Amino acid sequence: MYKHRVEIRDGEAIIVGHLYIPDEESDRPCVVISHEFGVDQNWESKYAIELARRSYPVFTYDFPGSGNGCSTGRDTREMSILTELGDLKAVVGYLRKRLGDKDLVLCGFSMGGFVSALAAAELGEEIAGLILVYPALSASDDARKGKALGARFDPHDLPAEFSTKKPPVTLGRRFIEDAFAVENWLDRIGEYKGPVLLIHGENDRVVPIIYSEMAASVYEHVRFIRMPHAGHIFWQPWVKNKAIQKMIVFLAELSFSRQIRDRKKGSRT
Repeated sequence: MYKHRVEIRDGEAIIVGHLYIPDEESDRPCVVISHEFGVDQNWESKYAIELARRSYPVFTYDFPGSGNGCSTGRDTREMSILTELGDLKAVVGYLRKRLGDKDLVLCGFSMGGFVSALAAAELGEEIAGLILVYPALSASDDARKGKALGARFDPHDLPAEFSTKKPPVTLGRRFIEDAFAVENWLDRIGEYKGPVLLIHGENDRVVPIIYSEMAASVYEHVRFIRMPHAGHIFWQPWVKNKAIQKMIVFLAELSFSRQIRDRKKGSRT
């Protein structure tokens, strides 16, 4: 397995990522991993390594303005759900040029999960599959209630900036305004018609599992995995390993479907 550093320029932002290239070349899809709020791509390194060991190319990256990581060009006060959505779409555009017609699977954790769900809905058939792990689908509703990541504010009198608690990051008014702008989020994410794997901890106190239950109700092709005794962020090794196994099965089924589809195309020519 080879880990290649990549820099993607998108306007003033420079998105720094890593492409995990398996030792054996295959037609398996490339998995694009989007990390949680306030951390960096290293948080999902175990997922990336385990998938790459099974011959899946994986791309991880840091959201500019996330508060951590190597990406540059955006202050945390300028970061929002919608700027992260733009970042992910820029990553997809880069991978399309680099990998050609290889299938892409979006895989997002927490805030990165919400962003991945929105991106899949916009990109449609460009995305072969979607994996959402404890996605922060409550972000827009929380903002309208005057809360975000442990911070409290008046939703009718927005502060110029505020600080979250876990992890501590200084955000700007744009974060709230863009969360407000994601209206009818459930209908929006349901516009994605491809296969979805949804994984959520039953004891999640940050994003209640009811949000993933709602999402499961609008996706046409969804596999919903409830993780007993798991909270937000899969700290326990056995929980993380179980999530990885569920991903591997999901991706194997996608790869098999691609093979069948390609054979049918070949038989027609």
